[in-house]
Amino acid sequence: MHSAAIDFGGTVTDLVLRRPGQSDVLLALPSASPEPAVAEALLDRLCERAGASARAELGLIAVTGGRSWQLPDALGATRVVKVDEPIATAVGGLLEDAPSPAIVVSLGTGTGIVLADPPSPPQRLVGSGIGGGTLLGLAKLLLGTTDVKQIGELAKRGDVTRCDLTVGDILGGGIGPVPAEATASHFARVARPDTAVPRPEDIAAALTNLIGQSALRLAFEAARFHQARSIVLLGHTLDVPGFRDAIERIPLLDRSYVRIVSEPGFAVARGALETALRGDPTGVA
Repeated sequence: MHSAAIDFGGTVTDLVLRRPGQSDVLLALPSASPEPAVAEALLDRLCERAGASARAELGLIAVTGGRSWQLPDALGATRVVKVDEPIATAVGGLLEDAPSPAIVVSLGTGTGIVLADPPSPPQRLVGSGIGGGTLLGLAKLLLGTTDVKQIGELAKRGDVTRCDLTVGDILGGGIGPVPAEATASHFARVARPDTAVPRPEDIAAALTNLIGQSALRLAFEAARFHQARSIVLLGHTLDVPGFRDAIERIPLLDRSYVRIVSEPGFAVARGALETALRGDPTGVA
């Protein structure tokens, strides 16, 4: 039998269809409400990509995110398994064998940070209201667009130093382990009376810098406290062109320690599916 997962996000609804011996079918759609009729329609769209018989062969669906807990325990003949979002996040973050304990950072509409340390149950640590939704909202206000491709392409051509102040700008150099090029204050340069109005490209670069570094700073603090062996990043915000460049700008970043999963936007849905298939709702197995 086939199996599937739906992650009801605040901006994007992610769907995964798994068939024995075949690659996963992935589909990202605008945010949807977790109602039975809506879920049925989402599954129909997902299964259309795999062939007419796929829906009839669907035996299990894992759901997570939003108010997915409101769904019934079955949709027609398909069993519904409800997975708590922190568990789906943790399991999805470890599917590619990152060393644990790991800090898993879900960069969605907001940012959620989870401790994944099997065999202990996953633990939700902290969240932030700064995420992909913030990027889109501020881009609409400052750049007049919510097109992620356009935002990303602008950001790749921008110069964050035309908006942000660095530690070196303020102190004349680094301080302790913090290098001079580290960001001291996002968008603070714009407030200085002698600063020229930044270009759209610079604003876009500074926006991605704000979102990326805000999330990573929280993650590093959590990693230090829990003595984590890795930080794992996932979520659709990582698909924005130029966003990964903002992460790469973090001074002294160790790419062997900070990892980005494959197809990061679907990692939570895959984590929910894996949890349901294991038959372990705690995510410990």
